Amino acid sequence: MICLHYGEVQSRKSQVCNLNVNHETDNGIRFNDVEIIWARNSKEFLFSNSVLIHGADPVLVDPSASFTYISSLAEAHYVKTVLNTHFHGDHRSLNQLFKGAYFASHAADADAISEFKHYAKMVVDDDTAFYFDWIKQVFAKYHIVDCPVSIKLKDGDVLDTGSEKINIIHIPGHTPGHIALYFEKADLLYTSDIDLTPYGPWYANPCSDIEQFKQSIRKIKLISCKHYVTSHAERVYDHETFLNKLDRYYLAFETRRFKIIEILKTSPMEMHELCSHGIVYKRAALTDPLKAFFQFKMVAKHLKQLMDEGVVGQDGAKYICV
Repeated sequence: MICLHYGEVQSRKSQVCNLNVNHETDNGIRFNDVEIIWARNSKEFLFSNSVLIHGADPVLVDPSASFTYISSLAEAHYVKTVLNTHFHGDHRSLNQLFKGAYFASHAADADAISEFKHYAKMVVDDDTAFYFDWIKQVFAKYHIVDCPVSIKLKDGDVLDTGSEKINIIHIPGHTPGHIALYFEKADLLYTSDIDLTPYGPWYANPCSDIEQFKQSIRKIKLISCKHYVTSHAERVYDHETFLNKLDRYYLAFETRRFKIIEILKTSPMEMHELCSHGIVYKRAALTDPLKAFFQFKMVAKHLKQLMDEGVVGQDGAKYICV
């Protein structure tokens, strides 16, 4: 089993080998013993990039990329520990293949990975909503099952695989237990669903939190390394490119907030009217019921903030600029 060191992450740049060997593989790219497995269909739900850390005690992060490759790892009993960066299904859709492995996650997301009833509480506030039915159908289709988490992590923990040290960086907001991973020898940061996608940050679950998400992005921005990888793009970023994209990604919070205010300045609106505008997604994308649902939930979080600040008020069922 991997060795878990407790305590705050310290700077170990002086201990990192200067030789940072990387090369393309059949399934992605490898940096020393850290292999990135690209999700070739990562724009779809239930798929994300995966990370395989080779060595004496191999670790697989977010098994959701290549079914053929990941299933071969499971059949060979190669992976000792499966580490999920958070509880969402697209980051653990192949967990069920690793029946003899230990499962690890941040403590705040562990229950949602271990039991579906806890997952449901984190993602829906109304179990009669169509989204809850959609989740149950997807879990059945992809055979996403409960996987008891025995290794519960916190910010600053370090997993030692023998050939690599994995620093756990808690970045809540997307989910309460969302984590990034810094691989010391590879000098690589995996930011999971701080994913730099054009749509911007996603915080549609009841457990998601805008302010925590913003704080986490600011935290990530302070981490300087050679390579950066996210969960939903087939790309390795250098430091400068990553920071530029991270700034644009962060700007989405204010852009959405500004759009809501400007729309309400035109006239008071009920929630369904407001959400018919392209605030999070382009208007044309809102024909997709899931995107419309996600936008509704994210706009509601912004409205609550704006009302708490006294910028927006309510007149009956309509929202108004104060």
